[in-house]
Amino acid sequence: MVFAVVITLLITGIITFYNISQQYREQQEELVLDKLTKISAGINKQLVNNGIIAPDEQAEVAFNGFADMNGVDLNLFDLNGRLILSTQPKIYENELIAPKMNSLSYLYLNRLQKSEYINTERIGELSFIVAYVPLRNSKNDEIAYLGLPYFSNEKDYQDRIGIFLNALINVYALVFVAIGFFAVFVANRITSPLTLVQKSLSETKIGRKNEPILWKRNDEIGNLISEYNNMIAALEESALKLARSERETAWREMAKQVAHEIKNPLTPLKLGVQLLERSWKEKDPKFDQKFERFSKSFIEQIESLAHIASEFSNFAKMPDTVLENVKIQDVIEQSIVLYRQFEHTTIILEDTSGSEVIIKADKDQLLRCFNNLIKNAIEARSEKRRSIIRILLYCQDEQVHIEIRDNGSGISEELGQKIFTPNFTTKSSGTGLGLAFVKQTIESIDGNIRFETIPGIGTTFFISIPLNMKRA
Repeated sequence: MVFAVVITLLITGIITFYNISQQYREQQEELVLDKLTKISAGINKQLVNNGIIAPDEQAEVAFNGFADMNGVDLNLFDLNGRLILSTQPKIYENELIAPKMNSLSYLYLNRLQKSEYINTERIGELSFIVAYVPLRNSKNDEIAYLGLPYFSNEKDYQDRIGIFLNALINVYALVFVAIGFFAVFVANRITSPLTLVQKSLSETKIGRKNEPILWKRNDEIGNLISEYNNMIAALEESALKLARSERETAWREMAKQVAHEIKNPLTPLKLGVQLLERSWKEKDPKFDQKFERFSKSFIEQIESLAHIASEFSNFAKMPDTVLENVKIQDVIEQSIVLYRQFEHTTIILEDTSGSEVIIKADKDQLLRCFNNLIKNAIEARSEKRRSIIRILLYCQDEQVHIEIRDNGSGISEELGQKIFTPNFTTKSSGTGLGLAFVKQTIESIDGNIRFETIPGIGTTFFISIPLNMKRA
């Protein structure tokens, strides 16, 4: 909009300048012609004798008197265009121009019988206008041509154009300043609501209430803000539906998993009870032996149920994390002691940190993480070789890094994409929550966990946790 206004003003200024220039030119020409007409009338009365002009001394004095009286220069030419008298004879004597009438002017007056004619002529670099009129005798016959060269016309023109340009520039400067202030005002009027919308958009979060923008004017910005308010209302409704759907899906999946895990031990329990009932009814002599054997099995299955319940309960308690300063070497050692007694298992800890490494974490959850990882490493052992687990601990870039390497069977690419997914397991028993619990615990203390595996060679889990402090 502002650009269009500026272009319009520039075009208007150019047109105005052109029109004013033309008006100045026309005014100059009218002034010269008017003056020349008056002079020619006086010359006709005093210098024309018997229908001719005698180029004598008396005529020359009278001719110069007319020129001085009117403050102009004059040239007198005969009907053949030859110079008769001039108030500036030196111009012709020094051969700056030929002592003849301009050919184009002569053509218009003599051949085309024009009563007046104005022509632009030059002497070197000097450009000037010359007005011509014919002189007539009492019979109205042409006897000579009178020319009035206006040498100062270009200077007058430049002076007047300069004055006009100065005035025009001053006016346009004021106009441009006014346009500038207007543009700033309009820009602020436009950008301030857009900035408000941009700020509101940047602060829009899914899962929390986003405040609508209040806008009273019913304009384009108002339409935009109305659409934004409708969008956040729809977004909030969609977020609630999504959260509700996710909760329902999570509970549905959890219920399926719990039911599946519980049904596994319930089946042998039911079969065992039915078998004992039949033996008791049939007075089986080996009833005592069967009862003893089945009771041990029942206890194992009941412990399995308790373990399942405990696993799901612990997973559900993840948000209730109690952070404290924990020496990570102590937690790892405590976990190693628990599993070092397993058959065909060697666990090696390599600590290159050179100091006590303190992190902010929940000690119990961290211990369960290492228990899960070491237990998985042991269970990944190939039956053909001894399980060797190496745990590396070192500090770098304000973080403590733990690597847990095993020489087990590795993880296939297909299974590797799912191992951190809750309820996913490759074992015939278990809840599938172990590695999901590990990932959730590590990420809750701003850490991260990843793994690298080579099938048939082994797997390495990489854990990075921010340092809280180091003590020598």
